[in-house]
Amino acid sequence: MKNFLLLALSVALLTTCSSGPSKQHKVLAYASNTKNYERCVEVTDVEFTDTATILTFFYKNRMLPGNICILPQTYLSDEQDRHYKALFGVEHQLGEYFFPDEKGTYFHVGFEPMPSGIQIFDMKEGDSDSHFQIMGIHSPSYKPVKPEFSQAQIAEAEQIRRAIFRKGGVCLRGTIQGYDRSQNYQTYQLIYSDYFQEESTTIAIEIDSLGNFETAFDINHAIGASIIDQRNIWHSFIALAGDTLDVVFMEDGTTRYSLSDGRPYPLENYNRLTQSIRSVDNWLFQFDKSMNLSKALEYARQWRTLGLEFVDYIAVKYGFSKFEYEYARIMAHNSALNRYLDFRMDIQHGLFLGRTSMRNPNSTIGKLLSGSTNRKMTKPEALEFIAGFPANDTLMMIMPVQWSIFNRYKYDVPFYSPDLVPVDSGNELDKASSFAWQHYLTDSTHLDNDRKLYSLYEPSLFGKICVMQDISRRLDTLKTYLSLKGSANPDIVLTSYLSKMKELMNDDNLATQVDLIYQGFIRTKAPYWDLPECRGKEVLKSILAKYPGKYVYLDFWSTGCGPCIAGIRDMFNTNRGIMTGNHDNFVMVFITSDPVQVYEPFRREWLKGAQSYRVSQDDYNAMAGLFNFSSIPHHELITPDGQAITQVPGMLEVDPNNPDPNRK
Repeated sequence: MKNFLLLALSVALLTTCSSGPSKQHKVLAYASNTKNYERCVEVTDVEFTDTATILTFFYKNRMLPGNICILPQTYLSDEQDRHYKALFGVEHQLGEYFFPDEKGTYFHVGFEPMPSGIQIFDMKEGDSDSHFQIMGIHSPSYKPVKPEFSQAQIAEAEQIRRAIFRKGGVCLRGTIQGYDRSQNYQTYQLIYSDYFQEESTTIAIEIDSLGNFETAFDINHAIGASIIDQRNIWHSFIALAGDTLDVVFMEDGTTRYSLSDGRPYPLENYNRLTQSIRSVDNWLFQFDKSMNLSKALEYARQWRTLGLEFVDYIAVKYGFSKFEYEYARIMAHNSALNRYLDFRMDIQHGLFLGRTSMRNPNSTIGKLLSGSTNRKMTKPEALEFIAGFPANDTLMMIMPVQWSIFNRYKYDVPFYSPDLVPVDSGNELDKASSFAWQHYLTDSTHLDNDRKLYSLYEPSLFGKICVMQDISRRLDTLKTYLSLKGSANPDIVLTSYLSKMKELMNDDNLATQVDLIYQGFIRTKAPYWDLPECRGKEVLKSILAKYPGKYVYLDFWSTGCGPCIAGIRDMFNTNRGIMTGNHDNFVMVFITSDPVQVYEPFRREWLKGAQSYRVSQDDYNAMAGLFNFSSIPHHELITPDGQAITQVPGMLEVDPNNPDPNRK
């Protein structure tokens, strides 16, 4: 798809067919890159004739109107990856854009005839990440064969797994084919996740005039990362400590990865074939009158089965390595479990996007939140499905930038126990130490629930990561409590708590992560920090130079960000004086990289009189790297002497007469 909002297929249908066709009704597909909240394209029937293979499609846009374009390069790919090109269409000509009817539209596609006996095939528009694909079109009775691997491949997969917790540096080198500075971009963003600390790191990658870039960073375990290109397409990869990874962005939109020492990139085939592919239809899990826990569980089971069969199919067809196969399987498990847990969390917390009222006991959500809900959530079949996730698999550490699976699980009923009874530690404790002890008991209970759920001798890696994500918040709460109570030995209380947590982890690698979390916590408690020397700082200095002697409050925003717009409008309507006033020692500055055609109308209406800047995407990326943020709105507060303030107040909480919260 050349445009994210315009799905592109290319179809052709012969106007005449030979006698005696073979037809398959109600065919299934394992995965598609259209299975999202807004749109769905499905293959409903396949007809094999001597002169054509004819596919019947159903297209429905579930939310916003969206047209599709029929492009000529679509082809079918059989089990041997032989290609059968599209010929022509009946309802619509090639290149013609058309909208679906309100209830959806059927249309037909004719391709070159495939030989008899074909049991499963793919349909692809092209090889680029953005191209439309439907993978694994087959009859309901089809079952893929399991892949087989050599002893050498099995040993290689185990070697890569052992490197997941290795420490060291990563060098990333890249080339962009056909790069030209006139294309008006000079940076890409790199984002990678630290699951233990529940945060992402953003790096701005500088591109030279020849289209090359190079960056290096240290990691404490293997990471899943993504590079965001100038079209806002995410290119995911994994990085192992000690490796130099070479990336080539091809002119056709594909991405090639290789290791500098000649070893094959561990996920070469996986990345090439599964970018943007979804094996779970998220729309099925949307709340409506007929949706309930049993149906959500049914969908989740169905999609986990399809997802794992899809992995078997593509592993055999495209020659996956043993490591790629293992990685693909945990990603399939993750997709199904994540969506199921997401639905459970919606029920538990009454989210449902505000469609129903929690205060009305007769409403749907009110009934769901009745006393029977938790019992339904902890029925054996529901727990059995959750327990089917490979929760001890270290490969979860390299899932690229996927927070939600940990977040959803961490607060699910089987894992989270809100009704802890205080337990005597067996020692005389002061109030601060007792408070820390209760934190420890909470985490201990969480991990004990996890151990029971997975029938393990000790908690799973999955459960331990979930608990570790709370350590920073626990430390922050404890430190606040200790300062209020005037504890004589606050450091001892904190380190004692951490020592107990490391005992719970019972793993040397995770104990190292606990220490790193504590070191990061100590650093963030400093009221101010010095900005590093980099391009982002130079861009920032050019803005700060216009406001000497003032505290500068920075708001990074975009017109495409709902919370950003809501915050600015709130300020405009309730505290416009802070936005536009000429304060002696304070100024609020708004920064975006939006195109001028959307920026200017918004600025004239909502930022009139305010200090607002529209910077290039490159300058914006550089500042995102400087302040390490990947989502907006994002706020920073800079002192008159150029330091960043750690505790940044919310936009509506800023006091222009006393802007520094550390001096109050």
